[in-house]
Amino acid sequence: MESAEARGLMSKMPSFSSQELKNAFRKVVEQANKGNERSLQVLRKYLEEHPELWQYLGDLARTAEEAWIRLLSSEDVLTAETTRLQLAALKEELLEQSENVLEKMLADTILATWLEVHYLRTVDANTTPRTATQGNLLLKRIESAQRRHHNAIKQLLQIRKLLPEHNNVPNLRIYKQEDRA
Repeated sequence: MESAEARGLMSKMPSFSSQELKNAFRKVVEQANKGNERSLQVLRKYLEEHPELWQYLGDLARTAEEAWIRLLSSEDVLTAETTRLQLAALKEELLEQSENVLEKMLADTILATWLEVHYLRTVDANTTPRTATQGNLLLKRIESAQRRHHNAIKQLLQIRKLLPEHNNVPNLRIYKQEDRA
């Protein structure tokens, strides 16, 4: 039986021009998951021919973000959608048109840890009674998440200092005095 998460992923996947093709792909994936070698070969061939598909499905940063969004939103569609929009805006601001893979990876880490910190703060704000041990464990998780978040920000700033496109050297013009006779 297929999970709601799997159905959601299948509905968002690029490159399927028809429901028939989408169903055939699902069938091949099911068979490959059961150990069918022929289906696995067909799946690999299809993914080679459609890189946009493996790029989408293999985007682990997006997968992690979606997991945090599910935890934060508790199946509230409005919260989930507004969080996705907020993440997209933050990512755009963090990347500043950069194409550097390290900056992109660090931006993804910053966003994931940002979600984690806010999720843990939400849990902490919950008035559910906790034992002292549970409270201490939650506090340690929050502190750890904040450290990872701050470290990711610090690493992004350090990378930017080292990259030539971010070392903005002023464009100085030096003028020679013309000889006047």
